Amino acid sequence: MSGILGGEGEHRLLMGNEAIARGAVEAAVGLAVGYPGTPSSEVIQTLSRVADRIPMRVEWAVNEKVAVDIATGYAYAGLRALATMKNAGLNVASDTLMSVAYSDVRGGLVIYVADDPGAHAGMEEQDNRWFTRLSLLPMIDVSDPQEAKDAVVMAFELSEEYAIPMLVRSTTRVAHMTSIVELGPVRELRRPPGFERDIRRYPRASPKWCMEQHERLNEKLGLLRHRVDGLPVNRLHIPEGGADRGVVASGISWSYLRELLDRYGLWDRLPVLKIGTINPLPSRLIEKLMESVEELLVLEELEPFLELHLKAAASELDLRLGIHGKMDGWLPRVGEYTPEMVENALGRLLGLELERPNPGVEEAKAEAVKQAPRRPLPFCPGCPHRGTYTALRMALRELGYKDGEFIVTGDIGCTILGMHPPFNLCWTEVSMGASIGLGIGLRYAGIDKPIIAAIGDSTLFHAGLPPALNSAWHQSQIVIAVLDNRVTAMTGHQPSPTSGYTATGGETKVIEADEVLRALGIEHIWVADAYNLEEAKEAFKEALRCDEPSAVVLKRVCALVAKRMGLVEQPYRVDPERCTGCQLCLRTLACPAMTLSPEGKAEIDVETCTGCGLCAQICPVGAIGGSEP
Repeated sequence: MSGILGGEGEHRLLMGNEAIARGAVEAAVGLAVGYPGTPSSEVIQTLSRVADRIPMRVEWAVNEKVAVDIATGYAYAGLRALATMKNAGLNVASDTLMSVAYSDVRGGLVIYVADDPGAHAGMEEQDNRWFTRLSLLPMIDVSDPQEAKDAVVMAFELSEEYAIPMLVRSTTRVAHMTSIVELGPVRELRRPPGFERDIRRYPRASPKWCMEQHERLNEKLGLLRHRVDGLPVNRLHIPEGGADRGVVASGISWSYLRELLDRYGLWDRLPVLKIGTINPLPSRLIEKLMESVEELLVLEELEPFLELHLKAAASELDLRLGIHGKMDGWLPRVGEYTPEMVENALGRLLGLELERPNPGVEEAKAEAVKQAPRRPLPFCPGCPHRGTYTALRMALRELGYKDGEFIVTGDIGCTILGMHPPFNLCWTEVSMGASIGLGIGLRYAGIDKPIIAAIGDSTLFHAGLPPALNSAWHQSQIVIAVLDNRVTAMTGHQPSPTSGYTATGGETKVIEADEVLRALGIEHIWVADAYNLEEAKEAFKEALRCDEPSAVVLKRVCALVAKRMGLVEQPYRVDPERCTGCQLCLRTLACPAMTLSPEGKAEIDVETCTGCGLCAQICPVGAIGGSEP
């Protein structure tokens, strides 16, 4: 039985995202839908594993906007829906969400977004707390798995009470930390679905209606503002006798602060405000804290969101407080916080040296960093993208192009790893699907070099189809290279439209990228096996010679997925007698399964090798084979 299933009062060791999933179960959510994106992916993955045992539909959508569209329709029908995404996904979903904010939602609608301080997932450090200022939507910022679970339940209750979509936000550390979570009761909602026509409520077609809806949204926030001070996610602690210095914290910073207060016994000498509602802010608690202290330390990751609002509040209250945080350099504005950062800032506030550094430990850390090998992120052993980029390199070379004489625009996902040696191909990375649009723009600018837009299958269906259509419509001469590994790989191997199965494992229709591109009007399309270098090379050569929009679709299932499905071939081996030590295989492919022996000959780790055979195709002397030497 999954860890998220169980009765009220039971305890489970849950990851933050698993706790979000449990909260959805407890809140009687009928639909959970999202798009894969670290650090949010585990919510849908967790729910998909138990979907056959709970009354909930669980699925991946082709992108975040579609996920919110579907969830909104479900909530319009009076039922509860959860949509999930990573930080950048909220940008994609915002077109719908900004509009839906003006609507009344009859059922609860909650959007879970996981921000990524430290850019662990390789995207921008977007702070989605600012989205509350843009959309006016309420947001709960969670600090640990227990609160994450409870916040989801609370968010659905508030969403229905005020007929408003709710945002629940976490960050990477909260989403991926684990702790003991006490399970709550699982609610039962037996509502018949229904939806009635109300054109003053749902459309935005009339300026008058739109302004009425805007005014109603502000009224909802005004009512909610009176509630937030009493919500359990907001907590004010003022010790008996008070103190002249205090701390405001939110998110993972609260968890770090709480541990420090316990460790050093500081609860009796430090006023502390834990903020969980980012919009509306708990204004009465903030005012009470500010009136009791002379200095405040603000602990929050990414932008100085709370710090700026606290400074504004102090000005309105005519209080001259010393407010410390990011804006005066006490804490960094870039990257994620560490417990040590919080400890140093707290010690500075209190004028204490809370922890004396151990010179030996610091020297050991510095030496370890110095000795650690520096290397770019590699493709996995057997990754089909290795074959694709090798074949593209071969095609360009045979057509006479040198580095700098062609452009490869990159996209989001595993495909972008083609920017690293030995391929050195991708020049750009902007957003989902942007590789194609960037290529079109470069062509419009008068660039006459070959332009190849590299994009994965899941990314193509997420946001690459509109620019591909634009290329066909305006006859933009670019080559769209679809690296189709039949899955959404980088975020955890979730299914894509090319996979043939759903989030819950059920069989479904396979949507082929080449068929869709042809339907969009791209007439020149070549399909090749990414493991067949000659076939893939010739396909690229034909596409690069084409003077109209073209595409090459490289199909081969992700090697890690193939291994799990038992589809891998026998490992390849090197015959040391025939190997000349030219190292062409290592320098061309940079496969982690290949190493150099003490004798200077290539070697293959048979435990790691997936049998893709690319190295055998590269070897000029036939020293590599797929059977015992």
